[in-house]
Amino acid sequence: MYNEKHETRAVVLGGGGVTGIAWEIGMLTGLLHAGINLADADAIIGTSAGSFVGAALACQYDLTKLYESQLVPNTAEVNVSTDILTKFLWIRAVLLGGSNPKKIGKMFGDIAKKHPSKVTQEIRQSVVKSRLVTTEWPSNLNVTAINAATGDLHILNKDSGISLLEAVSASGAVPGIWPFISFGGQDWIDGGMVSSTNAHLASGFNKVIVLSPMPKRHGFVPGVKNDVAELQKSAKASLIIPDGNSIVAMGKNRYDPSYAPSSVKAGYEQAIQEASSIREIWE
Repeated sequence: MYNEKHETRAVVLGGGGVTGIAWEIGMLTGLLHAGINLADADAIIGTSAGSFVGAALACQYDLTKLYESQLVPNTAEVNVSTDILTKFLWIRAVLLGGSNPKKIGKMFGDIAKKHPSKVTQEIRQSVVKSRLVTTEWPSNLNVTAINAATGDLHILNKDSGISLLEAVSASGAVPGIWPFISFGGQDWIDGGMVSSTNAHLASGFNKVIVLSPMPKRHGFVPGVKNDVAELQKSAKASLIIPDGNSIVAMGKNRYDPSYAPSSVKAGYEQAIQEASSIREIWE
């Protein structure tokens, strides 16, 4: 739909593992079938799982086809999970980092290096390639990643001088789960380790839709609900999180690909139910 007021619009897609990918795909497909095309956004901001989905949305990929791909097993996917030590180290980083995002990010970077994933780079790259529907940078796509050495959050895009494959690999490099990624002389980890969604990056846009598969706040850094509340002070912003049915459908292990079919179906059904309220903001 033509935006007569020329108001700037952004879509924010948060992290949430392989089930988060499926849920977001279900949501976007359901909204499209309800007549709401979020691919029209001026900016698409993807973190971790959201970087893969964001790439598909930004390149105008056929969402119905993408939806259908989630209903069959992806043989390249690997069923991974967090062990007790990894969970402890994550909690420790969040608690000791307090309200300092850079400190938390750096501690997660240390975890990635001192307690590396058992998954090889070759296997990880196979997983990443299987999830991407394009290797070309869409002009409106922005992907987040954290510098493992400094803890700084970075926005990667077509002008960053790296490939889309490298960017999404970094954005989804969960410490202890997936191996960290190196490029530009730096090591990089998951962009969602401090904030699962990074909705604050949509500041300055007039209309913002945020999909957050994992909205729970960790520690003392503002969570997605805080970010959206702040956005709403100067913009029309809506936060969509998994409803009860979606939470059940996504399972307890967000990295288990066997839950992708139920997750994408639940996301679709939720989108149909929430389409009217989202349309009010988007159009």
